[in-house]
Amino acid sequence: MPIEFDSAYWDGCWTHRTGVAGGMKSAVLAAGLGKRMDPLTARHLPKPLFPLGGKMPMAEMWVRRLVESGITDVSMNLCVLSDTIKRHFQDGAKFGARISYVEEEVPTGTLGGTCKQVLGTEARSVRPDEEENPLAPFRGSTAIVPSGDIVTNFDAPLLEEMYEIHQRVGAALTMVLSPVRWGRRKDFGTVVLDGPQSLPGVISKSGRIREFREKDPDSPSNLNNASIYMIETELLRTLDAFRTGASLDVAEPFYDFGKHVFPAMLGQLPYVTLPADLLLWGIQYDGRWFDVGRKRDYLRVNEHVLDGELHVDLPYEKLPWGYLGNGVVIDFSRVRIVPPVVIGNNCIIEPGVTLGPYAVVGDGWVVESGAVIRHSVFWERYPYFSDAGDEVSARDRMVIDRHEVRRGVTVEECIVVGGAIERDVREKTVDVLEDGRLGIVPIDFVPTGTRA
Repeated sequence: MPIEFDSAYWDGCWTHRTGVAGGMKSAVLAAGLGKRMDPLTARHLPKPLFPLGGKMPMAEMWVRRLVESGITDVSMNLCVLSDTIKRHFQDGAKFGARISYVEEEVPTGTLGGTCKQVLGTEARSVRPDEEENPLAPFRGSTAIVPSGDIVTNFDAPLLEEMYEIHQRVGAALTMVLSPVRWGRRKDFGTVVLDGPQSLPGVISKSGRIREFREKDPDSPSNLNNASIYMIETELLRTLDAFRTGASLDVAEPFYDFGKHVFPAMLGQLPYVTLPADLLLWGIQYDGRWFDVGRKRDYLRVNEHVLDGELHVDLPYEKLPWGYLGNGVVIDFSRVRIVPPVVIGNNCIIEPGVTLGPYAVVGDGWVVESGAVIRHSVFWERYPYFSDAGDEVSARDRMVIDRHEVRRGVTVEECIVVGGAIERDVREKTVDVLEDGRLGIVPIDFVPTGTRA
């Protein structure tokens, strides 16, 4: 690896300390279509690259904590705007990892994405026109499989604790469980544990999974499948033999962990019979966890970042009121700041502006006098992708995307990708279209059609 870490660094990583580093890899699931995030995911970034606090991509948090664990064999499956993810992470050397990719023109579900990353060329092809898999099969024992759009404080020490439990009980698959509000059971897969053991700490319970309910509003449990798994390679080989394409047209589908794999492991999927000794285990995690499934979820997650409840290392100066980037033009004696606030690099904040609470102003914005920004996230410039798939670079976008909030304008509860904002906007997603016009849609807008 080009970056030469001191041996003491690796000695401090739990996989090296316990002698299991060579037996582990991570397969990050990053190929969802993210339709509920349109137009953001259609025009600019796949959801795993959505910035937290104006800068940190969500999936990068996973890469960093995996390397902190000593796990440097990392892969991602990609679909929407795949080149943007490859451009950001490249071969992983910057992060101290070796990152490889599986591109999917048609998503193959959570099971398909995992099998293709871990089993590599030995994974089954389920479509005659399926893309060639470039990965060599992983010869180790265990894969850590997180969803790239999950934001959580589940860090390297907790991954170590999870692995110790996973090994000690002999689990084939261990999933992290996060309690959700009882009223949101309909939005998540929930789990019933069989006589769980209570543990001290943020991992508070551990037990065999007795029952799994997929988005059942009447589930007897509010323990949600947090989409963070440890999976034995041999289990994936067994599951891959049954795997189908990710289509509603398949008579007996088998491509999704929640819909198919967990019921099959519990003997509850009539058309798939798995060995009875495959242990499905769960651990309850009582720390911060968020599924960024909706645009309002994304706004709330950014608020938790600013509050310090989510641990994100932002590349800005930390100050008592928030974070400040480089090259900012501002007279703090003439600007009202209601903490917490992020002001990114190379911004111009004119006198008379009010920022906050919970204003994330990414790099390169001009905010004119009298403007008010609160409970909103402003992105730095990113490339734009047309209906034809043509990419317009961030530099070229400067001609039509002014990145300005005009005098006296109020922006509240919005995600703002760019533009010259000339009138008040509340509860909106704001973008600059290919022809330079503003595209403004309600924050809760969801396009019609099936979501991956």
